[in-house]
Amino acid sequence: MKLKLYCSKTSPYARKVRIAIVEMGIEDSVTEVHTDPFDAPPDFLIANPLSKLPALVTERGDSLPDSALILDYLTHRYSGLAPLPRGSKRWEVLRRTKLADGILDGAVTTIMEKRRPEGIHYTPWLDRQAAAIQRALDALNTEAAFLTADKPGLCEVTCGAALGYLDFRMSYLDWRKGRASLNAWYEPFSQRPSMLKTAPPAPSA
Repeated sequence: MKLKLYCSKTSPYARKVRIAIVEMGIEDSVTEVHTDPFDAPPDFLIANPLSKLPALVTERGDSLPDSALILDYLTHRYSGLAPLPRGSKRWEVLRRTKLADGILDGAVTTIMEKRRPEGIHYTPWLDRQAAAIQRALDALNTEAAFLTADKPGLCEVTCGAALGYLDFRMSYLDWRKGRASLNAWYEPFSQRPSMLKTAPPAPSA
């Protein structure tokens, strides 16, 4: 029995997992089930009662309902991603990973708020998310030299998913402006097979 991954091509959280799966070379062991969480089928709600993507069902039938949990499971079972370093370097990598996750959270929160009727957008909340994203991007730009495009780990996977989502949904932020170091890392990373295979669909004309 294969692993079953409930996902969508537009979810950045699902993309994190999908990038990792390609980097690990286990695509043949995973069946992707593309799912709309706003029109959720019963089997998906069993796998994740929260109705959020992604969710993974293991060969044993166990359900894992969160991208961080899924990645923890996969990295314990399979190789292919750079392991976390030991000592103080470990916490530096985890901090950068958390900053990238925060960019994702802020971007997704922004997109969800903007789906509400324009007249009831909560502008202070949107401004707060935008400021947080910009600060996190500045921090990652400062530390971009510590990111690698050759042997990525969870930090690089998360950064790639976050920056790709900004390009996809929030291009107006122009995140590359003033962040040459981060862009210099992202450009080659974005051409890795794992990034190209998991890229979201191009916006319709």
